[in-house]
Amino acid sequence: MFNRGSRMLNRYGFVLAILIASAGSAAAQDNMCSDPPVAPAIPTAADINKDTPQAAAEAKHQAFLDIKNWQGSLKSYRDCLDASITTNTRLVAEAQQNSKPDKDKIAKLQQQIDAANHAHDISVDDEERTVNEFNAVRTAYCLRNDVDRASCPKT
Repeated sequence: MFNRGSRMLNRYGFVLAILIASAGSAAAQDNMCSDPPVAPAIPTAADINKDTPQAAAEAKHQAFLDIKNWQGSLKSYRDCLDASITTNTRLVAEAQQNSKPDKDKIAKLQQQIDAANHAHDISVDDEERTVNEFNAVRTAYCLRNDVDRASCPKT
């Protein structure tokens, strides 16, 4: 009797695990690309101006490295968004070719396309803002007379 009950519990546990896993994968497909990578915290031009020459050089260089790493993550994120847009665009076209198109499915896919395009645009805006902030840091560094300006643009 105990064996039979134990097997039933194991089966129910297995079925429950399958249901939870499939619900999780469905949720993951709705937000396939996850959250965008977070822009690095970089020093301000004021921080660069008040630091020692050595600390300013290190801060500028570290900001450069942090931004480059972040941009690599942004590329992966945008590649995912682009793949999602391409797939959903294809699915919309296929759904529209059916003899009785499912308007709700098409509308949901179009919302996902719009959301991915919006997320892409936001990531581009964030990147532009961050790069502009870094350029202000680099400019502040290069305007100092007490630092090695070998990495600064020639004027």
